[in-house]
Amino acid sequence: MLEQLFSRSLSRYTSSPHAADLDAFATMVAATGSNNRRTERHTRRLRQVLESSGLPPIATTRADVLRAAFDAWPCEGYVGTCRLFSRYLRDCGRLAAPRPCQPRFTLKEQHLRRLVELRGIAPATGTYDNWALTDFLSRVLEPNQEPSSITWQALDEFLRRRGPQLARRTFHHTVQVVRRYLHYAFETGALVEPLHEFELPQSFGFEQPPRALLPGQVQSLLASIDRSTRVGARDHAILHLMAGYGLRPGEVAALKRSSIDWQALTLRVVQSKTRSVLLLPLAPATIDVLRQHVQRSPHGSSDRELFGLAQPPFGPMSPGAVTQRYKVHARCSGLPIADASAYALRHSFAMRLLDAGVGMKVIGDLMGHRSLASTSAYLRIQIDMLREVALNVPAEVTP
Repeated sequence: MLEQLFSRSLSRYTSSPHAADLDAFATMVAATGSNNRRTERHTRRLRQVLESSGLPPIATTRADVLRAAFDAWPCEGYVGTCRLFSRYLRDCGRLAAPRPCQPRFTLKEQHLRRLVELRGIAPATGTYDNWALTDFLSRVLEPNQEPSSITWQALDEFLRRRGPQLARRTFHHTVQVVRRYLHYAFETGALVEPLHEFELPQSFGFEQPPRALLPGQVQSLLASIDRSTRVGARDHAILHLMAGYGLRPGEVAALKRSSIDWQALTLRVVQSKTRSVLLLPLAPATIDVLRQHVQRSPHGSSDRELFGLAQPPFGPMSPGAVTQRYKVHARCSGLPIADASAYALRHSFAMRLLDAGVGMKVIGDLMGHRSLASTSAYLRIQIDMLREVALNVPAEVTP
């Protein structure tokens, strides 16, 4: 895996004493659906932490020692790398339990058990809450201090320092977890002051409008793909479906050969968000594109994936692989769309429907949205429609 990620600086990683862990870690991250760029970033951060901390290679590591090693790199992104590497060590059986519970963590353990027993939180939620509270208490208290030693000043300092280091959503969730813990500590008498009475950082849904490509850019992107090769025919069919039918990368990757009904000229799509089945009529141009791809692909059963990997290990494409193919063709096309994601094709599909006068409910059903709030975000970039409802500004205002 390292050869695919670091073609120019491969020697830095292969010569590292942690080369085996770095390669296995990168393979695990890629298997979760991360694209090559994200996998590369996590692997690069991990090499920096492991080499600077002096941790022995291929050894069992305590959770608190690992956390301390990553705390020396208070930059955005390292928190996620720490969680992924902890998962990797746990799967390998090399993540040891931390030292006996310190006084500052005793109430935290009671709080987490209460959340599981009374509120029934999911295991993944409990894991994240444990990480967030351990991070908070480790920064505001000494090992032998009780939660009663937490002050307004320490809480304010934690929020000020941790905010720039965490991603926006991660920071917002961390503050929620901390405030819930402080509320529990106040109710149980561990805290004298109600430190939980502070406002959460504001978070607004759909703060930025979706990124949509112009119709001419979509056509130019599809035309730039070399369809004379098997990989080109496959990629052209993938991007054609995303642009022409608004499919998500995961929905494209999940298509089977049996999803196409060549007699009725329809495509059966299982929408990933709503878990509903959508039967789409296929245009003649789409039939030609899919037929060209199928004819160039190796023959297989109807249960085989429609879009598979072209190189070993053969198998179905992951959503991350579909996104990566868009990135490759967007960069090679020469169009100013290299910074847009694969979802830009899906957003362009929604905008074309909106321009054609299709109702919001129909657009939401076609795109597999759970609520109209998701679909209404596209109204924010429909400038012409907004101009029609704008009020005229009088030339002169009489006092």
